Amino acid sequence: KLNMSPTKKTVKHQEKGYVPRALALDILDEVVRRNVSPDDRLEFYLKKENYRGLPKEDIALCKSIVMTTLRRWGHIEQILYNYLKKSVRSHSPRIHLIMMTAICQLIFMQSPPYAVVNLAIIQTKNDKKSYKLKNLVNAVLRRVSDDIEKYTDDQFDHLELIPKWMLDRWKNYYTSDEINQIASSLVNIPPLDITLKKIDEKIAEDLGGQSIVPRNIRFKKYGFIPDIKYYHEGKWWVQDIAASMPVRIIQNEISNKNIVDLCAAPGGKTANLIDAGAKVTAIESSIDRISLLKINLKRLNFEADIIHADGTKWSSKLKYDGVLIDAPCSSTGVMRRNPDILRRKSHNLDYLTNLQHKLLINGIKLLKKGGFLLYCTCSLEKEEGEYQIDRILDERDDIELKKIQKKDFVIFQEFIHPNGYLRILPNTIGDGGNDGFFISILQKK
Repeated sequence: KLNMSPTKKTVKHQEKGYVPRALALDILDEVVRRNVSPDDRLEFYLKKENYRGLPKEDIALCKSIVMTTLRRWGHIEQILYNYLKKSVRSHSPRIHLIMMTAICQLIFMQSPPYAVVNLAIIQTKNDKKSYKLKNLVNAVLRRVSDDIEKYTDDQFDHLELIPKWMLDRWKNYYTSDEINQIASSLVNIPPLDITLKKIDEKIAEDLGGQSIVPRNIRFKKYGFIPDIKYYHEGKWWVQDIAASMPVRIIQNEISNKNIVDLCAAPGGKTANLIDAGAKVTAIESSIDRISLLKINLKRLNFEADIIHADGTKWSSKLKYDGVLIDAPCSSTGVMRRNPDILRRKSHNLDYLTNLQHKLLINGIKLLKKGGFLLYCTCSLEKEEGEYQIDRILDERDDIELKKIQKKDFVIFQEFIHPNGYLRILPNTIGDGGNDGFFISILQKK
């Protein structure tokens, strides 16, 4: 006997475009509630039965919905509250997200209104807790789709994308122009920057894209990264132009030198060091991240001595010519690539600054006299940059700041502080911007 009653699964698979939107909803629900990474959750859900084998174009649509919703969250909520007397978030976080993602598609992704509204209503019907709100969702989204023409980009204030607690902090040490510049970096999907291996500089033209500085290529449009030419031959790796700067500053001094990378995974800066001729010992505390580091270095045909250890405690009888600390941090400098950071309730700064200080102390122990310590973070918080260096210099008389010189690199020179460190703000390069970074060099007396 055939069961003719429609199941929820049947509804899902009858409706074209439903599955990538359902996946986007599942990912966002966890990102917002649990402070997890969208990439991590995408990987997790793609192993589940109802999402396994999803075509590439559906995965791309899902990622686009997730990232655009996170990127434009402040603007989307502003639109939503034009049509709601009171928020449904506390009553039904899931329905709040269904309306958020639908508004994102209508206003910021220019998706076909009929499909967006229809699929959002089906999503609401499939939500066991809140299916009774389907009429509300229908009414709100139809009104938004009628008003699409009202919402032009120039009417949105980019500062509204940054949580108030974050803005209040930044006002203590950045000018309003600088904060506006940071905010403007959040709106657009960032381009893809890659770093070419030194011996493969000649392939730059063959790859196309835009050469920012020698060996850095930028792609405005790109698809699946492993499909880009020379990926499988290991001739380049993904790296924002700002992230390539720390090692670029010292690249002419490290050939045949013994360098420790104390927080090595995923391996971009480890690759920079090896490419500049250094003999690298790569320390990483996470087993999962070590496997990622090994995969990345193997593809590039690069070799390092990889050690699973805590960078704050690892010791060695050998003293090193240099130590690189690309320290774990709040990552506020890379929010244009990781807009989920904007949804965090706090940065856990006390924990992070304590960890960074321990890494600095241990890094100094590993140095031979005259050796250098390159410290960097992809953070905009001064506690994770300037204040860390000031503290170490106050505490230690065996360490001095080695001034970064303009002659060492050809870009971001205007960001060298009179003290000699580098504070790169986001979005200072035209044609796609850049991440924010703090870079400094200490020397052992």
